[in-house]
Amino acid sequence: MPKQDPMEALKRDPKAAALLGDQAALASLLRSKEAQTLAQLFQKVGGDQLRQAAQAAAGGDGAALGAIVDKVRANPEGARAMEAMDRKAGG
Repeated sequence: MPKQDPMEALKRDPKAAALLGDQAALASLLRSKEAQTLAQLFQKVGGDQLRQAAQAAAGGDGAALGAIVDKVRANPEGARAMEAMDRKAGG
């Protein structure tokens, strides 16, 4: 199975493509309190493995990053932040 380019997958999703095309909205979303909360939780949960998981995901293997996302989502604070980000992104 060929590896999927994550950016191409995002571009095929209408909501993600719209957000990627609106640099001001994307920058605002990334500066939000929820994004900061998620960044802290990802670092706390993923630790040293986060960078390797992100690199593997960029190469088409999202399993390790998916496991970290699941751990963050299982945290009540992480779940709230993800839901808020989704709403802000138009989800």
